[in-house]
Amino acid sequence: MNRNLLLALTIGLGITGVALIGVALFLIFGAAGAATAVPITPSSVAETNVADTAVSPQPLTPSSSPSLTPSPANSPTPTTLPTSTSTPLPAGQPTPTPTTTPTPTPTPPPVNGLPAAAFIILPPETQENVRQIYARGQQMGRDSRAYSTLGDSTVLNPHMLARFGRDDLVLGEYSYLQPTVDNFAGSWSRYGVAARNGLHSWSVFDPLWADKDWCQPEEHLLACEFRLENPAFLIIRLGSNDAGAPSGFEYNVRQVIEYSIENGVVPIIMTKADRFEGDNTNNEILRQLAADFNVPLWDFDVVAETLPGRGLADDLIHMKEFPGNDFTDPAIFQSGHGMQDLTGLMMLHAILQTVQSGE
Repeated sequence: MNRNLLLALTIGLGITGVALIGVALFLIFGAAGAATAVPITPSSVAETNVADTAVSPQPLTPSSSPSLTPSPANSPTPTTLPTSTSTPLPAGQPTPTPTTTPTPTPTPPPVNGLPAAAFIILPPETQENVRQIYARGQQMGRDSRAYSTLGDSTVLNPHMLARFGRDDLVLGEYSYLQPTVDNFAGSWSRYGVAARNGLHSWSVFDPLWADKDWCQPEEHLLACEFRLENPAFLIIRLGSNDAGAPSGFEYNVRQVIEYSIENGVVPIIMTKADRFEGDNTNNEILRQLAADFNVPLWDFDVVAETLPGRGLADDLIHMKEFPGNDFTDPAIFQSGHGMQDLTGLMMLHAILQTVQSGE
């Protein structure tokens, strides 16, 4: 019996041992097989972020790979950023542009001892008004390179500014005015239809005084001039044929100023050298109107005081002519015609500077 018991135990232990060995082999090789089913690589860990954990991972392409260094969303120019740092770079800074210092307008040389401010009357409030009138005119299509002249025989060419259209001009110390000469190149030699022999202030709006060859029926000469020349500026030289009715002269010139402003044309009031009305009444009226409307005043009457005989010819109405065109010649500074033209050019230059500073 002891032999049989020993044999049974031996057989039992053998079966149990085989089973245990089988279990051990399964655990070893089965676990190893399971471990190789889902390999985990460092790259797969690095590509995973918080936003991806809620969904099944998708194949990553270069266009969809998250960037460790985000560019600013509002950067105007794409910037290639280094991938070795996770610190966002600041948006690109604009390249500094050197500031151009405007060339200051030179102080105008005096004319016969007079500073320009003595006869170019452009206080700050007038400059601002000039800019507004000019801007309105530009919206209406006025030509900034054209001016017109309203007046009598004293402003008919070749007696009024026409010298600046000639090839023999020598400006000397007034050469800073050359840009203005160039700007109005098309106006210097133009006769115009708003300058007529014997014109009075009350004739301006009378169609009978308009040139029938150029003006339309019932069109007064100022409307005709604005239509033909389309100027941005108007020199008003009236008063030599107006005497004995100062209130009428004031009323008529006031109408001219208003009409000019309404049409986007900057009016330039010019005083005269003569005393046709017996005193200086008309010039005083012109000065007051310029102040009332805040429009430029070219006070040539002041310049005439520095000239022999006020710069007048023998008829005491028209300027004494001077054919020379060289402003280095002292003789031209004793000529009514020469000084009328020089100071007129200075006036136009000052106005151009005013409107250009507002653009």
